[in-house]
Amino acid sequence: MKIKTKLLLSLILIAVLSIVITLNFSILSLSTRYEKTAREEIANARKVAESVFLENLGDLVRKALFLSELKEISENVRNLDDLAMALEFKNFFFANTNIMILDPAGKFIVAHNNSSASYISENSRAQVSFLSRERDPLIREAGVFSIDGNLCLAAISPIVDPDTFGLEGFTLLEIPFNLEFADQIKEKCKAEIMLYAADRPIASTLNDRNGEMVFLKPEAMNSPAAIRLQPGGDRFLIEAFAVEGADKKPVGKIFVGVSIENILAAKQVSIDGLLYLSLLIGLVVILTSFLLGRKLTAPIMRLARGAEAIAGGNYDVRMKLESRDEIGELAGVFNRMSDSLKVQREEILELQQFFEKIVEHSPSAIVIGNENGEVITMNPAAENVLERPLAQLKGRSLFDQLPALTPLKEDYLKVLLSGTPRFHENYSVVGESGVEKVLRLTLYKIPLPGTPAEVLQIEDISEKFELEEKLVHAQKLGTLGELLSRFTHEFNNLMTSLLGHLSMLKKEVGESHPHFKRTLLIEEVALRAHHLGKDILDFSRKEKLRKESMDVREAVRTVLNLLGKTVLKRIEVETAFMDGDLTILINKEKFLLALFNILINAKDAILAAEREKGLIGISADRVFIPRAENNFIRIRINDNGTGIDEKIITRIFEPYFTTKGDKGTGLGLTTVKEIIEENSGWIEIDAKKGVGTTFIAFLPQHRG
Repeated sequence: MKIKTKLLLSLILIAVLSIVITLNFSILSLSTRYEKTAREEIANARKVAESVFLENLGDLVRKALFLSELKEISENVRNLDDLAMALEFKNFFFANTNIMILDPAGKFIVAHNNSSASYISENSRAQVSFLSRERDPLIREAGVFSIDGNLCLAAISPIVDPDTFGLEGFTLLEIPFNLEFADQIKEKCKAEIMLYAADRPIASTLNDRNGEMVFLKPEAMNSPAAIRLQPGGDRFLIEAFAVEGADKKPVGKIFVGVSIENILAAKQVSIDGLLYLSLLIGLVVILTSFLLGRKLTAPIMRLARGAEAIAGGNYDVRMKLESRDEIGELAGVFNRMSDSLKVQREEILELQQFFEKIVEHSPSAIVIGNENGEVITMNPAAENVLERPLAQLKGRSLFDQLPALTPLKEDYLKVLLSGTPRFHENYSVVGESGVEKVLRLTLYKIPLPGTPAEVLQIEDISEKFELEEKLVHAQKLGTLGELLSRFTHEFNNLMTSLLGHLSMLKKEVGESHPHFKRTLLIEEVALRAHHLGKDILDFSRKEKLRKESMDVREAVRTVLNLLGKTVLKRIEVETAFMDGDLTILINKEKFLLALFNILINAKDAILAAEREKGLIGISADRVFIPRAENNFIRIRINDNGTGIDEKIITRIFEPYFTTKGDKGTGLGLTTVKEIIEENSGWIEIDAKKGVGTTFIAFLPQHRG
């Protein structure tokens, strides 16, 4: 994209952003102002409605007092016909108000209803507090009452004879919560009114197209947002105030609704005006930006062409701009930059040649990287060690491209910051070919013009390391053979003595003795241990022992019989064997020794984990291994012990390696691995620290 286009787009973008931001704030301000107006309107309407409601209650008390003090009322309390006529003449002053006259005992004697409904009667007097309790008869009272799920205002005033001051009865006025009452409040507050007794709707001033009263839906009763009370109707803001009964407890609510359609329409007109004005301003700004961009970009375009010439290698190009503004200053800086680049380019070429000679002829693998870990160059020796060509790594992060070197990233940065070299002996990596290499690494900082750099020097010591490991392993195996030989000789001597004593014991006891069978069992176990010791001695000498076909199920049962009642007495053992042939060809005693060692390890792991319930699972099945083109018997032994840390899982089969401290010899699993492998099988392990361990042995199926 050309500078002219960028400048034009930048000016337009700035203008558009300014308009959008201004428009956004203007619309937000308008919305806030209109919303505030709507909120103030509903708040005022609610206050007026609440005042009207309270005025009605006070006015009802005044009317009750006025009526009780009328002479034609007090004189005709005992003349019901005249009393009824007197009340008829007062209808004009008591619209929507029901009038009841009570005798001194509180019994209803005359009732004159001016409303469409009346809730107070002789049957409901128990629900009106000042009719159902002891009270001073000369006190006037008023309040709101809930009668059979309906609400009404009620006021009572005593009728007193003006001459004798004797109590002649009471005037009781009632205004029911009905549509007439709602219309009265609506007329004063200029808003729609909905009356509720508890949560039950009573009356509403808003009607739908069928003339039915419209009420709030339950989910909208507490909504602060504008709602539509009927489909296609106006949007209303709703507020409510509670109606308290004579006992000061809430008995209902009065909802006040104000239509905000006019406010929203005015808001939309204002927003439309802003949009049209913003559009007009935007067109003017775009036209101005286009004209201004053409004028400003002409000298910049000349500078751009000069920069293209420098990029092509022509460092002799010069800008001739005589303007005294910033563009002229930029032209001067451009000329000085051209001279500086010419000098720096020559220096960089010389430095590059120098480094290339050092790196290329170094006998060690050398990788040079910048402060970001990106490869600057490396020699052919490094290409061989890293198994990557320079073209693939140059300019890219060494640690991103070679995950095996990622652990060096922290040391790489420390060397850049401190300048102190760092060394890594026996650094193991696995190349793309799958072959593990052992490397000796050195990291040190070198100064480069303008930027720090770092050298990673690599020596492949895999062969040397492998020879050392083989030597150590051979020494361990020699010691192991000597130890096994000494131990087995001593063990066999002890077992020979034990077998001799058992033979004598059998003769002394005789077949009729109740413990004779147990003596035979002990002798069988001792003979098995004797053969086992001999097999271990033969195994340590690497002598080829006699193999025989053996059912894996029978071998497992034999070992469990040996361990179950003593060693594994607090551990639950579960077995699961596949139906069919599970026969292998192996030396019986060695295979029993392998199973014995794995189960002992499982027991120790469970005890170390301190499980509430120890569990060992043993299973065997038959699988086909494609690479061997043969069926194998797969034996799984799992436990819920301590598991094995991933860091040491590759070492558990090494001789003398143990995690049990002084309690372990480090020989058990080594013996297991060698027994399995010398019978053309292999062993795998699946372990998770803190969860448990599973040993999986594969041995060829024997089809005799």
